[in-house]
Amino acid sequence: MREDFPVGRLRWQVDVCRREQQPDATTGIAETPLLIATVRCDIQPIGPVTFWSGVQVDAPITHRITLRFLDYLDNRHVLIRNTAVPDGPPRQEIYRVRRVMDRDGRKRFSVIEAELEGASWG
Repeated sequence: MREDFPVGRLRWQVDVCRREQQPDATTGIAETPLLIATVRCDIQPIGPVTFWSGVQVDAPITHRITLRFLDYLDNRHVLIRNTAVPDGPPRQEIYRVRRVMDRDGRKRFSVIEAELEGASWG
C-alpha cells in the first residue's frame, strides 16, 4: 500500500554537510563540516520496537529523516539542525547518515536512517 507524504510535514531546516578529514597537529584526525546545502526535512525518533523486532547490525539508528530527494547523499554526510529555545541558549544537533533510501521507488523523497551523534547548547 502506498503512503503519501505531504510536503508540509518538512518542518525543520537542516544543513547538509560533508565531513572533510585532515591530519591533526597531534597524531589524530581533525574533522570539519563542509556545507553543501540547506534543506527542509522531517525528523522522527525511532522507537524501541525497531530494536526489539530486528537486529541492529553495524550502527545504531536513532532517527528517521525524510527530505526531498537528493541523489548525492551517502554515509560521508551529516545533517546539522540548529534550533533556538525561547528562554535558553541555541541548540545544535548533529545526525550522522547511516543509510539512504528513496520512498516508494519514485525518487521524490529520500528517507535517511541516521544516528544522533550529539547535541550541544550555546
